[in-house]
Amino acid sequence: MKCPDALIYWTVDEVAECLPVSRLLGQKLWSLLEDAENPTPMGGDGSNGTVEDPSGRLDESNDDKLPNVWNKLTSEEQDEIVAAYAKEY
Repeated sequence: MKCPDALIYWTVDEVAECLPVSRLLGQKLWSLLEDAENPTPMGGDGSNGTVEDPSGRLDESNDDKLPNVWNKLTSEEQDEIVAAYAKEY
């Protein structure tokens, strides 16, 4: 299964915190965030790797974005994320 288009800009920590996923999946997502070498910049004043404009957080190449780790999830975990998103949105 391909990562749903509605989730392409979500970071793994956003999925873990904002969607009703299991504790085990949340822990796995946080561990994947720790492995990110090019994480999405945080909001800020534009210094120290932060971005002032929210559009600066939309770079799909940031490796903490869900599509970039989708293949590291089992099909059951992918299904859980899709179901959790559908439940909330």
